[in-house]
Amino acid sequence: MNRTIFLSLCLGLVLLVAGCAVPPDPQTGPPDAEPLIRAEPAAGGNERAEAQSTGNLSLADAVALALRKNADLRVESLNSAMSAEDVKRSRAIYDPYVSASVSGGGTTEANRSGMNKNAGASLAVTQQLSTGASISVSGQTGFLVAREHEPGTPDFDYSSQVSVFITQPLLRNAGRQVTEVNIVLAKNSLQDALDRYRTFAADTVFSVVTTYNRLYALRQSLESRKASLDAARQLLETTKANAKAGTVRSIEVANAEYGVAFRLKDLVDAERYVRDQEASLRYLIGGEGKEEIIPSDPPTREEPQETEEQALQAALDLRPELKQLRLALQSSELQEQVSRNQTLPGVNLVVGGGLVGNNGTMGDNWQEMKDGQGWWSAGLQVTVPLGNTAAESDYRRSRIRGQQVRAQIAALSWRIRNDVQSDLRALISARLQIQVADKALAQALQRLGEYRESNRAGAATAQDVLNAEADLSAARSTHIDAIDGYASAVMKLWHDTGELLDQLGVKINTAKIENPPGTGEG
Repeated sequence: MNRTIFLSLCLGLVLLVAGCAVPPDPQTGPPDAEPLIRAEPAAGGNERAEAQSTGNLSLADAVALALRKNADLRVESLNSAMSAEDVKRSRAIYDPYVSASVSGGGTTEANRSGMNKNAGASLAVTQQLSTGASISVSGQTGFLVAREHEPGTPDFDYSSQVSVFITQPLLRNAGRQVTEVNIVLAKNSLQDALDRYRTFAADTVFSVVTTYNRLYALRQSLESRKASLDAARQLLETTKANAKAGTVRSIEVANAEYGVAFRLKDLVDAERYVRDQEASLRYLIGGEGKEEIIPSDPPTREEPQETEEQALQAALDLRPELKQLRLALQSSELQEQVSRNQTLPGVNLVVGGGLVGNNGTMGDNWQEMKDGQGWWSAGLQVTVPLGNTAAESDYRRSRIRGQQVRAQIAALSWRIRNDVQSDLRALISARLQIQVADKALAQALQRLGEYRESNRAGAATAQDVLNAEADLSAARSTHIDAIDGYASAVMKLWHDTGELLDQLGVKINTAKIENPPGTGEG
Protein backbone atom coordinates (compact mmCIF):
# COMPACT_ATOMS: atom_id res chain seq x y z
CA MET A 1 0.00 0.00 0.00
CA ASN A 2 2.86 2.35 0.75
CA ARG A 3 4.12 1.72 -2.77
CA THR A 4 0.75 2.81 -4.21
CA ILE A 5 0.86 6.01 -2.18
CA PHE A 6 4.40 6.72 -3.27
CA LEU A 7 3.58 6.17 -6.95
CA SER A 8 0.56 8.50 -6.73
CA LEU A 9 2.68 11.26 -5.28
CA CYS A 10 5.41 10.75 -7.88
CA LEU A 11 2.85 10.88 -10.71
CA GLY A 12 1.49 14.18 -9.47
CA LEU A 13 5.00 15.60 -9.15
CA VAL A 14 5.88 14.53 -12.70
CA LEU A 15 2.75 16.20 -14.08
CA LEU A 16 3.59 19.39 -12.21
CA VAL A 17 7.14 19.49 -13.55
CA ALA A 18 6.02 18.64 -17.10
CA GLY A 19 3.80 21.70 -17.18
CA CYS A 20 6.71 24.07 -16.58
CA ALA A 21 8.00 25.85 -19.68
CA VAL A 22 11.70 25.79 -20.43
CA PRO A 23 12.94 29.40 -20.53
CA PRO A 24 14.99 30.52 -23.58
CA ASP A 25 18.73 30.73 -23.35
CA PRO A 26 19.50 34.37 -22.40
CA GLN A 27 22.84 34.14 -24.19
CA THR A 28 21.40 33.30 -27.57
CA GLY A 29 18.02 35.05 -27.48
CA PRO A 30 15.43 34.91 -30.24
CA PRO A 31 16.51 35.04 -33.89
CA ASP A 32 16.36 38.32 -35.76
CA ALA A 33 12.87 39.08 -37.02
CA GLU A 34 12.32 39.11 -40.77
CA PRO A 35 9.92 41.54 -42.42
CA LEU A 36 6.66 39.92 -43.43
CA ILE A 37 5.94 42.50 -46.12
CA ARG A 38 8.33 43.74 -48.74
CA ALA A 39 8.18 46.09 -51.68
CA GLU A 40 9.60 44.40 -54.77
CA PRO A 41 10.59 46.11 -58.03
CA ALA A 42 9.92 44.84 -61.51
CA ALA A 43 11.45 41.47 -62.40
CA GLY A 44 15.23 41.60 -62.57
CA GLY A 45 15.47 45.00 -60.94
CA ASN A 46 17.29 43.81 -57.84
CA GLU A 47 19.91 41.93 -59.82
CA ARG A 48 20.67 44.89 -62.06
CA ALA A 49 20.70 47.33 -59.18
CA GLU A 50 23.09 45.20 -57.12
CA ALA A 51 25.75 45.56 -59.79
CA GLN A 52 24.93 49.17 -60.60
CA SER A 53 24.76 51.14 -57.37
CA THR A 54 27.07 53.88 -58.67
CA GLY A 55 28.13 55.28 -62.02
CA ASN A 56 25.45 55.18 -64.73
CA LEU A 57 22.22 54.40 -62.93
CA SER A 58 18.76 53.92 -64.45
CA LEU A 59 15.61 55.05 -62.68
CA ALA A 60 14.36 51.47 -62.33
CA ASP A 61 17.63 50.44 -60.68
CA ALA A 62 17.50 53.43 -58.32
CA VAL A 63 14.01 52.42 -57.22
CA ALA A 64 15.12 48.78 -56.81
CA LEU A 65 18.06 49.83 -54.66
CA ALA A 66 15.84 51.97 -52.44
CA LEU A 67 13.37 49.13 -51.92
CA ARG A 68 16.25 46.82 -51.06
CA LYS A 69 18.52 49.02 -48.97
CA ASN A 70 16.65 52.08 -47.70
CA ALA A 71 17.17 52.09 -43.92
CA ASP A 72 13.92 53.85 -43.05
CA LEU A 73 11.90 51.45 -45.19
CA ARG A 74 13.55 48.50 -43.46
CA VAL A 75 12.58 49.93 -40.06
CA GLU A 76 8.98 50.36 -41.17
CA SER A 77 8.80 46.84 -42.61
CA LEU A 78 9.67 45.30 -39.22
CA ASN A 79 6.41 46.66 -37.80
CA SER A 80 4.69 43.87 -39.73
CA ALA A 81 6.70 41.25 -37.84
CA MET A 82 5.62 42.74 -34.50
CA SER A 83 1.99 42.92 -35.64
CA ALA A 84 2.11 39.26 -36.70
CA GLU A 85 3.35 38.33 -33.24
CA ASP A 86 0.42 40.26 -31.77
CA VAL A 87 -1.95 38.14 -33.89
CA LYS A 88 -0.37 34.95 -32.58
CA ARG A 89 -0.50 36.28 -29.04
CA SER A 90 -4.18 37.19 -29.35
CA ARG A 91 -5.03 33.57 -30.21
CA ALA A 92 -3.47 32.42 -26.94
CA ILE A 93 -6.95 32.59 -25.38
CA TYR A 94 -7.56 29.19 -27.00
CA ASP A 95 -4.44 27.62 -25.52
CA PRO A 96 -5.48 24.98 -22.95
CA TYR A 97 -4.48 25.75 -19.39
CA VAL A 98 -3.08 22.83 -17.39
CA SER A 99 -2.65 22.91 -13.62
CA ALA A 100 -1.39 20.20 -11.28
CA SER A 101 -0.73 19.98 -7.57
CA VAL A 102 0.64 17.57 -4.98
CA SER A 103 0.10 18.04 -1.25
CA GLY A 104 0.49 16.25 2.02
CA GLY A 105 0.10 17.02 5.73
CA GLY A 106 -1.10 15.92 9.10
CA THR A 107 -3.24 16.94 12.09
CA THR A 108 -3.36 16.04 15.74
CA GLU A 109 -6.48 15.82 17.86
CA ALA A 110 -7.02 16.13 21.61
CA ASN A 111 -7.12 12.87 23.58
CA ARG A 112 -5.58 11.00 20.63
CA SER A 113 -2.12 9.63 20.19
CA GLY A 114 -0.28 9.89 16.91
CA MET A 115 -1.27 12.09 13.96
CA ASN A 116 -3.86 11.95 11.21
CA LYS A 117 -1.97 12.14 7.89
CA ASN A 118 -3.23 13.02 4.41
CA ALA A 119 -1.86 13.25 0.89
CA GLY A 120 -3.38 14.12 -2.48
CA ALA A 121 -2.72 14.99 -6.09
CA SER A 122 -4.82 16.82 -8.68
CA LEU A 123 -4.70 17.58 -12.38
CA ALA A 124 -6.98 19.99 -14.29
CA VAL A 125 -7.25 21.13 -17.92
CA THR A 126 -9.22 24.26 -18.81
CA GLN A 127 -10.17 25.29 -22.37
CA GLN A 128 -11.75 28.52 -23.59
CA LEU A 129 -14.54 28.18 -26.18
CA SER A 130 -15.49 30.68 -28.89
CA THR A 131 -18.96 31.18 -27.36
CA GLY A 132 -17.34 32.72 -24.28
CA ALA A 133 -17.74 29.51 -22.29
CA SER A 134 -14.93 27.74 -20.50
CA ILE A 135 -14.76 24.01 -19.91
CA SER A 136 -12.65 22.45 -17.19
CA VAL A 137 -11.85 18.77 -16.73
CA SER A 138 -10.18 17.81 -13.47
CA GLY A 139 -9.19 14.77 -11.50
CA GLN A 140 -8.24 14.43 -7.84
CA THR A 141 -7.08 11.51 -5.76
CA GLY A 142 -5.88 11.27 -2.18
CA PHE A 143 -6.10 9.49 1.13
CA LEU A 144 -6.48 10.12 4.85
CA VAL A 145 -4.68 7.96 7.43
CA ALA A 146 -6.32 8.12 10.87
CA ARG A 147 -4.29 6.58 13.71
CA GLU A 148 -6.20 5.27 16.75
CA HIS A 149 -5.02 5.02 20.34
CA GLU A 150 -3.54 1.62 19.67
CA PRO A 151 -0.34 2.06 17.62
CA GLY A 152 0.01 0.13 14.41
CA THR A 153 -3.70 0.14 13.50
CA PRO A 154 -4.05 2.84 10.83
CA ASP A 155 -7.43 3.46 9.22
CA PHE A 156 -7.12 4.38 5.47
CA ASP A 157 -9.81 6.44 3.73
CA TYR A 158 -9.30 6.94 -0.05
CA SER A 159 -11.18 9.53 -2.10
CA SER A 160 -11.01 10.13 -5.88
CA GLN A 161 -13.03 12.24 -8.27
CA VAL A 162 -13.19 13.08 -12.00
CA SER A 163 -15.35 16.11 -12.84
CA VAL A 164 -16.33 18.36 -15.70
CA PHE A 165 -17.50 21.99 -15.31
CA ILE A 166 -18.87 24.23 -18.05
CA THR A 167 -19.42 27.93 -17.44
CA GLN A 168 -21.36 29.74 -20.20
CA PRO A 169 -21.98 33.52 -20.01
CA LEU A 170 -25.51 34.42 -21.10
CA LEU A 171 -25.30 38.24 -21.20
CA ARG A 172 -22.00 39.93 -20.47
CA ASN A 173 -19.00 38.27 -22.18
CA ALA A 174 -21.31 36.00 -24.22
CA GLY A 175 -20.73 35.27 -27.90
CA ARG A 176 -17.88 34.90 -30.34
CA GLN A 177 -17.69 38.62 -31.08
CA VAL A 178 -16.77 39.44 -27.48
CA THR A 179 -14.53 36.42 -27.05
CA GLU A 180 -12.44 37.10 -30.16
CA VAL A 181 -12.42 40.90 -30.06
CA ASN A 182 -8.66 41.03 -29.45
CA ILE A 183 -8.03 38.57 -32.29
CA VAL A 184 -9.99 40.73 -34.74
CA LEU A 185 -8.28 43.89 -33.52
CA ALA A 186 -4.87 42.25 -33.88
CA LYS A 187 -5.70 41.20 -37.45
CA ASN A 188 -6.81 44.74 -38.21
CA SER A 189 -3.56 46.03 -36.79
CA LEU A 190 -1.67 43.63 -39.02
CA GLN A 191 -3.55 44.93 -42.06
CA ASP A 192 -2.90 48.45 -40.86
CA ALA A 193 0.83 47.64 -40.81
CA LEU A 194 0.56 46.66 -44.48
CA ASP A 195 -1.24 49.87 -45.42
CA ARG A 196 1.20 51.94 -43.40
CA TYR A 197 4.11 50.22 -45.11
CA ARG A 198 2.52 50.79 -48.51
CA THR A 199 2.25 54.50 -47.69
CA PHE A 200 5.88 54.62 -46.57
CA ALA A 201 7.02 52.69 -49.65
CA ALA A 202 5.13 55.06 -51.94
CA ASP A 203 6.64 58.07 -50.17
CA THR A 204 10.12 56.56 -50.48
CA VAL A 205 9.71 55.76 -54.18
CA PHE A 206 8.32 59.24 -54.81
CA SER A 207 11.36 60.78 -53.10
CA VAL A 208 13.70 58.55 -55.10
CA VAL A 209 12.09 59.45 -58.43
CA THR A 210 11.96 63.20 -57.78
CA THR A 211 15.53 63.23 -56.40
CA TYR A 212 16.76 61.16 -59.35
CA ASN A 213 15.05 63.47 -61.86
CA ARG A 214 16.41 66.54 -60.11
CA LEU A 215 19.92 65.09 -60.20
CA TYR A 216 19.50 64.46 -63.94
CA ALA A 217 18.38 68.10 -64.40
CA LEU A 218 21.28 69.43 -62.34
CA ARG A 219 23.75 67.37 -64.35
CA GLN A 220 22.26 68.76 -67.55
CA SER A 221 22.57 72.22 -66.08
CA LEU A 222 26.18 71.45 -65.16
CA GLU A 223 26.93 70.41 -68.74
CA SER A 224 25.26 73.63 -69.94
CA ARG A 225 27.50 75.64 -67.58
CA LYS A 226 30.57 73.85 -68.92
CA ALA A 227 29.55 74.58 -72.50
CA SER A 228 28.89 78.22 -71.61
CA LEU A 229 32.33 78.50 -69.96
CA ASP A 230 34.02 76.94 -73.00
CA ALA A 231 32.19 79.37 -75.29
CA ALA A 232 33.20 82.33 -73.09
CA ARG A 233 36.85 81.25 -73.13
CA GLN A 234 36.77 80.88 -76.91
CA LEU A 235 35.21 84.33 -77.19
CA LEU A 236 37.94 85.72 -74.93
CA GLU A 237 40.67 84.30 -77.13
CA THR A 238 39.02 85.72 -80.27
CA THR A 239 38.53 89.10 -78.62
CA LYS A 240 42.17 89.24 -77.50
CA ALA A 241 43.32 88.46 -81.05
CA ASN A 242 41.06 91.17 -82.47
CA ALA A 243 42.29 93.67 -79.86
CA LYS A 244 45.90 93.04 -80.88
CA ALA A 245 44.89 93.55 -84.48
CA GLY A 246 43.22 96.81 -83.49
CA THR A 247 39.79 95.82 -84.77
CA VAL A 248 38.10 96.03 -81.32
CA ARG A 249 38.57 98.19 -78.27
CA SER A 250 40.37 96.93 -75.16
CA ILE A 251 37.19 97.23 -73.12
CA GLU A 252 35.89 94.24 -75.09
CA VAL A 253 38.70 92.12 -73.65
CA ALA A 254 37.70 93.18 -70.11
CA ASN A 255 34.10 92.28 -70.80
CA ALA A 256 35.12 88.87 -72.14
CA GLU A 257 37.35 88.20 -69.12
CA TYR A 258 34.50 89.12 -66.77
CA GLY A 259 32.24 86.79 -68.67
CA VAL A 260 34.70 83.90 -68.18
CA ALA A 261 35.01 84.63 -64.43
CA PHE A 262 31.24 84.84 -63.97
CA ARG A 263 30.66 81.55 -65.80
CA LEU A 264 33.39 79.88 -63.77
CA LYS A 265 31.51 80.87 -60.62
CA ASP A 266 28.30 79.44 -62.09
CA LEU A 267 30.16 76.20 -62.85
CA VAL A 268 31.44 75.88 -59.26
CA ASP A 269 27.92 76.43 -57.90
CA ALA A 270 26.47 73.88 -60.34
CA GLU A 271 29.04 71.26 -59.28
CA ARG A 272 28.12 71.77 -55.63
CA TYR A 273 24.41 71.41 -56.37
CA VAL A 274 25.14 68.12 -58.16
CA ARG A 275 27.18 66.77 -55.22
CA ASP A 276 24.47 67.73 -52.73
CA GLN A 277 21.80 66.02 -54.84
CA GLU A 278 23.98 62.93 -55.22
CA ALA A 279 24.25 62.71 -51.44
CA SER A 280 20.46 62.90 -51.09
CA LEU A 281 19.92 60.16 -53.67
CA ARG A 282 22.71 58.03 -52.19
CA TYR A 283 20.95 58.09 -48.81
CA LEU A 284 17.60 57.11 -50.33
CA ILE A 285 19.02 54.13 -52.24
CA GLY A 286 21.28 52.99 -49.39
CA GLY A 287 24.45 53.68 -51.33
CA GLU A 288 27.85 53.59 -49.68
CA GLY A 289 30.97 55.53 -50.54
CA LYS A 290 31.15 58.83 -52.40
CA GLU A 291 31.33 57.74 -56.02
CA GLU A 292 29.42 59.90 -58.45
CA ILE A 293 25.98 58.86 -59.63
CA ILE A 294 25.07 59.56 -63.24
CA PRO A 295 21.34 59.19 -64.00
CA SER A 296 20.88 57.58 -67.40
CA ASP A 297 17.12 58.13 -67.79
CA PRO A 298 15.70 61.58 -68.53
CA PRO A 299 12.59 62.73 -66.62
CA THR A 300 9.46 61.24 -68.08
CA ARG A 301 7.21 63.20 -70.41
CA GLU A 302 4.54 60.50 -70.28
CA GLU A 303 0.97 61.76 -70.34
CA PRO A 304 -1.38 60.32 -67.67
CA GLN A 305 -4.47 58.86 -69.30
CA GLU A 306 -6.94 59.34 -66.44
CA THR A 307 -9.75 61.83 -66.57
CA GLU A 308 -10.40 63.92 -63.47
CA GLU A 309 -13.26 61.63 -62.41
CA GLN A 310 -11.09 58.52 -62.85
CA ALA A 311 -8.20 60.06 -60.91
CA LEU A 312 -10.50 61.06 -58.04
CA GLN A 313 -12.08 57.61 -57.89
CA ALA A 314 -8.67 55.91 -57.96
CA ALA A 315 -7.48 58.10 -55.08
CA LEU A 316 -10.54 57.31 -52.95
CA ASP A 317 -10.14 53.59 -53.67
CA LEU A 318 -6.36 53.20 -53.43
CA ARG A 319 -4.94 55.72 -50.98
CA PRO A 320 -3.49 53.64 -48.10
CA GLU A 321 -4.18 56.37 -45.54
CA LEU A 322 -7.88 56.19 -46.34
CA LYS A 323 -7.80 52.40 -46.11
CA GLN A 324 -6.19 52.72 -42.67
CA LEU A 325 -8.97 55.00 -41.45
CA ARG A 326 -11.67 52.69 -42.81
CA LEU A 327 -9.98 49.82 -40.99
CA ALA A 328 -9.83 51.95 -37.84
CA LEU A 329 -13.58 52.55 -38.20
CA GLN A 330 -14.22 48.81 -38.35
CA SER A 331 -12.17 48.33 -35.18
CA SER A 332 -13.96 51.22 -33.49
CA GLU A 333 -17.41 49.84 -34.36
CA LEU A 334 -16.39 46.42 -33.01
CA GLN A 335 -15.11 47.97 -29.78
CA GLU A 336 -18.35 49.93 -29.48
CA GLN A 337 -20.40 46.71 -29.68
CA VAL A 338 -18.14 44.93 -27.18
CA SER A 339 -18.24 47.92 -24.81
CA ARG A 340 -22.03 47.88 -24.96
CA ASN A 341 -21.97 44.19 -24.04
CA GLN A 342 -19.86 45.00 -20.98
CA THR A 343 -22.63 47.23 -19.59
CA LEU A 344 -24.94 44.19 -19.24
CA PRO A 345 -25.29 42.21 -16.00
CA GLY A 346 -23.17 39.11 -15.62
CA VAL A 347 -25.31 35.97 -15.88
CA ASN A 348 -23.45 32.68 -16.12
CA LEU A 349 -24.87 29.20 -16.55
CA VAL A 350 -22.75 26.72 -14.62
CA VAL A 351 -23.16 23.01 -15.30
CA GLY A 352 -21.04 20.29 -13.77
CA GLY A 353 -20.87 16.59 -13.15
CA GLY A 354 -18.48 13.79 -12.43
CA LEU A 355 -17.63 10.46 -10.93
CA VAL A 356 -16.58 9.90 -7.31
CA GLY A 357 -15.20 7.11 -5.23
CA ASN A 358 -14.79 6.83 -1.44
CA ASN A 359 -13.49 3.63 0.14
CA GLY A 360 -10.93 2.19 2.43
CA THR A 361 -8.79 0.78 -0.36
CA MET A 362 -7.51 2.34 -3.58
CA GLY A 363 -8.87 -0.49 -5.71
CA ASP A 364 -12.38 -0.29 -4.25
CA ASN A 365 -12.24 3.48 -4.55
CA TRP A 366 -11.56 3.35 -8.30
CA GLN A 367 -14.08 0.52 -8.78
CA GLU A 368 -16.82 2.75 -7.41
CA MET A 369 -15.94 5.36 -10.03
CA LYS A 370 -15.92 2.71 -12.73
CA ASP A 371 -19.38 1.56 -11.65
CA GLY A 372 -20.72 5.06 -12.25
CA GLN A 373 -21.05 6.51 -8.77
CA GLY A 374 -21.26 10.22 -9.51
CA TRP A 375 -22.96 13.57 -9.17
CA TRP A 376 -24.21 16.52 -11.24
CA SER A 377 -25.22 20.12 -10.67
CA ALA A 378 -26.56 23.12 -12.57
CA GLY A 379 -27.14 26.72 -11.60
CA LEU A 380 -26.95 30.38 -12.43
CA GLN A 381 -24.47 32.97 -11.22
CA VAL A 382 -25.65 36.57 -11.38
CA THR A 383 -23.52 39.65 -10.78
CA VAL A 384 -24.99 43.15 -11.08
CA PRO A 385 -22.67 46.08 -10.38
CA LEU A 386 -24.27 48.93 -8.46
CA GLY A 387 -23.38 51.94 -10.56
CA ASN A 388 -21.71 50.53 -13.69
CA THR A 389 -19.73 53.72 -14.22
CA ALA A 390 -16.57 52.31 -15.79
CA ALA A 391 -18.34 50.11 -18.38
CA GLU A 392 -20.81 52.84 -19.33
CA SER A 393 -18.01 55.39 -19.72
CA ASP A 394 -16.07 52.96 -21.92
CA TYR A 395 -19.17 52.49 -24.09
CA ARG A 396 -19.73 56.23 -24.49
CA ARG A 397 -16.07 56.77 -25.23
CA SER A 398 -16.08 54.08 -27.94
CA ARG A 399 -19.12 55.75 -29.57
CA ILE A 400 -17.31 59.10 -29.57
CA ARG A 401 -14.25 57.43 -31.06
CA GLY A 402 -16.39 56.05 -33.89
CA GLN A 403 -17.77 59.52 -34.62
CA GLN A 404 -14.24 60.90 -34.60
CA VAL A 405 -12.97 58.33 -37.13
CA ARG A 406 -15.94 59.00 -39.43
CA ALA A 407 -15.11 62.71 -39.31
CA GLN A 408 -11.46 61.91 -40.07
CA ILE A 409 -12.51 59.84 -43.09
CA ALA A 410 -14.65 62.71 -44.40
CA ALA A 411 -11.84 65.24 -43.83
CA LEU A 412 -9.20 63.05 -45.49
CA SER A 413 -11.50 62.34 -48.46
CA TRP A 414 -11.93 66.08 -48.93
CA ARG A 415 -8.17 66.68 -48.74
CA ILE A 416 -7.53 63.87 -51.23
CA ARG A 417 -10.00 65.36 -53.71
CA ASN A 418 -8.39 68.76 -53.26
CA ASP A 419 -4.88 67.31 -53.73
CA VAL A 420 -5.83 65.46 -56.92
CA GLN A 421 -7.57 68.48 -58.40
CA SER A 422 -4.55 70.63 -57.51
CA ASP A 423 -2.25 68.05 -59.12
CA LEU A 424 -4.28 68.10 -62.32
CA ARG A 425 -4.07 71.89 -62.46
CA ALA A 426 -0.33 71.71 -61.81
CA LEU A 427 -0.02 69.16 -64.62
CA ILE A 428 -1.73 71.52 -67.08
CA SER A 429 0.57 74.35 -66.01
CA ALA A 430 3.67 72.11 -66.31
CA ARG A 431 2.60 71.04 -69.79
CA LEU A 432 2.31 74.70 -70.87
CA GLN A 433 5.67 75.49 -69.25
CA ILE A 434 7.36 72.87 -71.42
CA GLN A 435 5.78 74.29 -74.57
CA VAL A 436 6.94 77.81 -73.67
CA ALA A 437 10.40 76.55 -72.69
CA ASP A 438 10.76 74.67 -75.99
CA LYS A 439 10.07 77.86 -77.95
CA ALA A 440 12.29 79.99 -75.73
CA LEU A 441 15.22 77.56 -76.12
CA ALA A 442 14.88 77.51 -79.90
CA GLN A 443 14.76 81.32 -80.01
CA ALA A 444 17.77 81.65 -77.68
CA LEU A 445 19.82 79.33 -79.91
CA GLN A 446 18.88 81.29 -83.01
CA ARG A 447 19.59 84.62 -81.29
CA LEU A 448 23.05 83.51 -80.13
CA GLY A 449 23.93 82.34 -83.63
CA GLU A 450 22.94 85.72 -85.08
CA TYR A 451 24.97 87.63 -82.48
CA ARG A 452 28.02 85.49 -83.17
CA GLU A 453 27.71 86.20 -86.90
CA SER A 454 27.33 89.91 -86.17
CA ASN A 455 30.36 89.82 -83.85
CA ARG A 456 32.52 88.26 -86.53
CA ALA A 457 31.29 90.98 -88.89
CA GLY A 458 32.09 93.65 -86.32
CA ALA A 459 28.45 94.67 -85.93
CA ALA A 460 28.08 93.29 -82.37
CA THR A 461 30.31 93.55 -79.32
CA ALA A 462 31.67 90.75 -77.14
CA GLN A 463 29.28 91.89 -74.45
CA ASP A 464 26.37 91.35 -76.83
CA VAL A 465 27.55 87.80 -77.46
CA LEU A 466 28.04 87.19 -73.71
CA ASN A 467 24.55 88.44 -73.00
CA ALA A 468 23.13 86.17 -75.69
CA GLU A 469 25.05 83.20 -74.25
CA ALA A 470 23.77 84.02 -70.76
CA ASP A 471 20.24 84.12 -72.13
CA LEU A 472 20.78 80.76 -73.81
CA SER A 473 22.11 79.26 -70.59
CA ALA A 474 19.07 80.58 -68.72
CA ALA A 475 16.78 79.20 -71.44
CA ARG A 476 18.43 75.78 -71.16
CA SER A 477 18.02 75.81 -67.37
CA THR A 478 14.40 76.85 -67.74
CA HIS A 479 13.85 74.10 -70.28
CA ILE A 480 15.44 71.48 -68.04
CA ASP A 481 13.47 72.71 -65.02
CA ALA A 482 10.25 72.62 -67.04
CA ILE A 483 10.81 68.97 -68.00
CA ASP A 484 11.74 68.14 -64.41
CA GLY A 485 8.69 70.02 -63.15
CA TYR A 486 6.40 68.16 -65.52
CA ALA A 487 7.82 64.79 -64.46
CA SER A 488 7.39 65.77 -60.80
CA ALA A 489 3.79 66.81 -61.50
CA VAL A 490 3.09 63.39 -63.05
CA MET A 491 4.69 61.58 -60.11
CA LYS A 492 2.78 63.74 -57.63
CA LEU A 493 -0.51 62.91 -59.34
CA TRP A 494 0.25 59.18 -59.28
CA HIS A 495 1.36 59.46 -55.67
CA ASP A 496 -1.81 61.26 -54.59
CA THR A 497 -4.04 58.82 -56.46
CA GLY A 498 -2.25 55.84 -54.90
CA GLU A 499 -1.10 54.53 -58.29
CA LEU A 500 2.61 55.35 -58.10
CA LEU A 501 3.84 51.89 -57.13
CA ASP A 502 1.72 50.20 -59.80
CA GLN A 503 2.81 52.67 -62.47
CA LEU A 504 6.47 51.94 -61.71
CA GLY A 505 5.97 48.16 -61.52
CA VAL A 506 6.53 47.94 -57.75
CA LYS A 507 4.63 45.14 -56.03
CA ILE A 508 3.98 44.74 -52.31
CA ASN A 509 4.60 41.12 -51.34
CA THR A 510 1.80 40.27 -48.90
CA ALA A 511 2.06 36.47 -48.94
CA LYS A 512 3.33 36.24 -45.37
CA ILE A 513 1.24 39.02 -43.90
CA GLU A 514 -1.97 37.46 -45.27
CA ASN A 515 -1.03 34.12 -43.72
CA PRO A 516 1.43 34.90 -40.90
CA PRO A 517 3.39 31.88 -39.67
CA GLY A 518 2.10 30.43 -36.45
CA THR A 519 -1.44 31.86 -36.61
CA GLY A 520 -2.95 28.55 -37.64
CA GLU A 521 -4.88 30.04 -40.53
CA GLY A 522 -4.84 28.83 -44.07
